[in-house]
Amino acid sequence: MIRQLIVFLLFLFGLFFAGIYLAYGSIDPCRALASEQARRSVLPTAVAEVFNRISNSGMNRLQCSRDLMHSWYERAKS
Repeated sequence: MIRQLIVFLLFLFGLFFAGIYLAYGSIDPCRALASEQARRSVLPTAVAEVFNRISNSGMNRLQCSRDLMHSWYERAKS
């Protein structure tokens, strides 16, 4: 029973990271956040992504993950 639960949780984590990779082209949360912010920007995506990567470069991965989850929440709410 516990083995099946562990395998199921590993499957869910793998599915989550595969989804992030397919959506953003990277599993790094800071790059995914930069891509997400660029898609929501009024600037062209390629230009906005460069600026967002520079602005996110000083953030740690945990903060990028929190901001990415907040961005997803805001998009789902609207």
